[in-house]
Amino acid sequence: MGSFVRRSLTGIALFATCAGAAAPATTAKPAPAAATAAPSGAPEASSPDPAYRIETDTIVTQRNGDFTMPHKIAFSRPGSDGTADSAKGNDRRGIVTLTGNVVLHDNGTAPEAGQDNAYSGGGPATLTCDSLDVDSKARIYVAVGHVHFVQGVRSAVADKGTLNRQSGTLRLEGHVKTVDGTSSLTAVAVDYNLNSKNMDAHGAPIIIKQPVPSPEPGTGTPTPKPKKRRLPF
Repeated sequence: MGSFVRRSLTGIALFATCAGAAAPATTAKPAPAAATAAPSGAPEASSPDPAYRIETDTIVTQRNGDFTMPHKIAFSRPGSDGTADSAKGNDRRGIVTLTGNVVLHDNGTAPEAGQDNAYSGGGPATLTCDSLDVDSKARIYVAVGHVHFVQGVRSAVADKGTLNRQSGTLRLEGHVKTVDGTSSLTAVAVDYNLNSKNMDAHGAPIIIKQPVPSPEPGTGTPTPKPKKRRLPF
């Protein structure tokens, strides 16, 4: 399908690097009651790692590890940061769902960037979507709704993107379009294996657009001169 497709899909896999910042263990400690809520207006520091920061005005926690951040949150760690309208999850299970205007940035220096070539070398990246589910233990990330990834001249859009970093697979579904410079691919769904680099596009029509290379000066075939037409008499 062309190397541009592989580069585009490898690039969108960086959203896991950003998304990793979305599943910290909060430091808001549950009180003897079933749940406790931090007072509105009080900023929350929420990770045992001082390099890991979450800011919001309310965190509600429960004994079983469930937590809710009902208002706008901003989070950051070395190499990545993001925002969302709200979040909920479970500390013990290592899961979190970010909801509403999710924006994740990766400046290319997150810890994961040095662990796998599929995640490095592409430069800063941004992922936006309506919601993002993160399972940090299973290493599965699901972005849903207006999924848009951009990294330099590469971008991808889809209705849904599912990345399984444990198996090294990425699936894009619904109105998929990947772009690398002036080349593009559109399909209903795309499956990509980060390890083997194999890619399968599904659904009709599958459209690939690539520019026609221009010949270098002096190497093109000269335009033939028009033939003289003889008059019929």
